[in-house]
Amino acid sequence: MIRRFKKWLARHRRGENKILRFGIGVFDAVVQFLRVTWKLITNRDTRSIYYNKMFNSKNIHQTTSSTCLDRYPEIFAAARDYFLDKKPPRILSFGCSTGEEVVTLCRYFPNSEIVGAEINQNSLRICRSLTLGDRVRFIESTPENIAAQGPYDLIFCMAVLQRTPGTIQDKQIRDLKKIYPFEKFQQKVEELDGLLNKNGLLVIHMSQYDLPDTDLAPRYHPYGDWNQNYYGPYVFGPDSKIKTITGNRHSIFVKDC
Repeated sequence: MIRRFKKWLARHRRGENKILRFGIGVFDAVVQFLRVTWKLITNRDTRSIYYNKMFNSKNIHQTTSSTCLDRYPEIFAAARDYFLDKKPPRILSFGCSTGEEVVTLCRYFPNSEIVGAEINQNSLRICRSLTLGDRVRFIESTPENIAAQGPYDLIFCMAVLQRTPGTIQDKQIRDLKKIYPFEKFQQKVEELDGLLNKNGLLVIHMSQYDLPDTDLAPRYHPYGDWNQNYYGPYVFGPDSKIKTITGNRHSIFVKDC
C-alpha cells in the first residue's frame, strides 16, 4: 500500500495536473517539516547542528559530526615522524567532533599536550565524558578559547574546512560563494597560522580549498608527498568557483616564518 502510494506520488509530482502538483508539493513540505521537527525533538546532535547554523554561522565550517578512530593513519604517522627528533609537540585538534581524533592522537603522540576544539555542544559533551588524562583538554571552539590555549606546534584540520561535500557533489554545485566562500576558509587559516610556532606543522586534509591559494602560501612549504588527491573533483579556487586540479593537493605544511 505504502509502496503504491509512493509510486503514485512520484508519477504525479511532475505531472501535467497543476492541482495535483500543488497538493503533492504541500504534502512533501509538511512531511519534511515533520521529519525535521521529530529529529530536533529526539536527537541532541541535530539540535546542536541547527543551533550553530542559526546562531553561530560565523564560526561554523563543516556541520556534520561523523568521525571514527584512526581515520587518517598515514597523515597521523607522517606528522608523528616529523617530530621524532624534536620535543613533543603541543597539538590542536581543530573540529575534534566526538573525540575519536583526540583519542587517536594520544596513541601517536603519547607525551604531547593535546587540545581538542569543538563547536557542536553535543559533541563537546561527549568529548568531556572521555577519560584521557591531564594532558588532554577539550574546549568550545571559539577563536578566543583556542588562542588562550596556544601557541601550538601541530594543528590538525581534518575534514573540517569544508561544507557538506557529499551534497555539493550530488547536486553538482560549481560555485560555493553563497554556501562556503573562500574568504571564510582563508580567515580561519589565518587565525590558526597566528597560533602556530615556526617550524610547526599545519595539516589541512579533506578540504574544499587549498592553502597554496591563500595569502599565507609564501610562509609554508609542503612536507612529504601526503595529499588529498582522492578527495574528488569538487575542489574550489579563490573565486569560490570549481577549479581544475593540477598536481598534488598537499595536506601537510611546514611553517617557515
